[in-house]
Amino acid sequence: MVDTARIELNVEGKDLARRCVILRAYAEGIAEEAVEASLRRLPDYDRPYDPRYAEVMRQVTFWVIDHFLALMADPSLSSEDLLRFWYDLGAGEAREGRSLVPLSESLRIGAGVAVRRLTEEADLLGMDTTARTMAQIADALFVYHNHLMASAAEGHAKASSGDRSRFELGRRRLVDLLVSGAAGPDEIARLARPLGWPVPGKVAAVALDRVPDRGFPPDILTGYHLADGPCLIVPDPEGPGRRALLTELLAGRTCAVGIQVDPAETAKSLRWSRRALSLAAGRVLPGDGPVFAADHLALLMLMQDPDLVEHAIERRLKPLLDVRESIRLPLAETLNACFELRFNATEVGRRMHLHPQTIRYRIRNLEALFGEQLEDPSCHLELHMLLTLWLTRQRTESAAG
Repeated sequence: MVDTARIELNVEGKDLARRCVILRAYAEGIAEEAVEASLRRLPDYDRPYDPRYAEVMRQVTFWVIDHFLALMADPSLSSEDLLRFWYDLGAGEAREGRSLVPLSESLRIGAGVAVRRLTEEADLLGMDTTARTMAQIADALFVYHNHLMASAAEGHAKASSGDRSRFELGRRRLVDLLVSGAAGPDEIARLARPLGWPVPGKVAAVALDRVPDRGFPPDILTGYHLADGPCLIVPDPEGPGRRALLTELLAGRTCAVGIQVDPAETAKSLRWSRRALSLAAGRVLPGDGPVFAADHLALLMLMQDPDLVEHAIERRLKPLLDVRESIRLPLAETLNACFELRFNATEVGRRMHLHPQTIRYRIRNLEALFGEQLEDPSCHLELHMLLTLWLTRQRTESAAG
């Protein structure tokens, strides 16, 4: 059984806590709508011959939503009973020969309904429904989802230990197929079907520096056996709340999340994630927690040939690298902002919290250093990319001490 009785949602603000106390009054109606949506979209749970089953689903869903809102209001609240129930629920699914994917999908559907309904009810009550506030609730819901599914996965694994080797072998073969680069949609579907893994529209590969010491939700495939290093295959990586979930799941480890692709192109995502992981290990990219390759596309393209990049930095940024160290970084940051804000001294000054006259003085110094290069727009893209890489390295090295 999971060894924690608490779920940390990491939300901020007393106002949000007070709102969640009020919104608990709507939990029953939200649960009813969430169950109806799950029954429509998940055939495994549609059992018209057993009305008691739907009633149990409503009770459980109400418990989950009500407990979530109570936890948002009081972070010290124990979740022991709920986590134990989900452990037993996972074990029950295993004993009936089912995977945990439908259960996880049901939670995700319920979370989507909950976010929408909570937004509607809060709006009707005149509460704050800004994007930032609702994003906090959505992110917290997906973290909550992960804790429940982790508990269910533990119970499922314990109850299905006799069949586990065959099940895990099937998942390993599916990973091998996905990362082979030669998988067609039909073949992927054929292998995924008996494993209860619904083929998603998009996936991303996560490159890991080592095999993790914790489990993951059942919809995430693990590739710990791969010769080039362990990885995960994550469905729907850019869906609502998924980035926050991945950040929470992968916190504290050096890893990189690849760009999302069609399942048949998983090998491409894995190649990009491994490249990003290599750059994080070399301190070119920040390595504290997951690195998302989609946030660093220019640097990934630029670093395809590191030796050539080093030569380009030494050659193109030489005027800047030759100035004394005390003014090198301020000039570099100013030039970078100038490229992004079209050399508008007022806008650059606003971003850097400096007087525009200070920016104009620095621009004159930069023009003296780089000469015609700053007057030629065709040089700006190359200089900007190299400068971005150089600044990223400086900040990463500075953060590392």
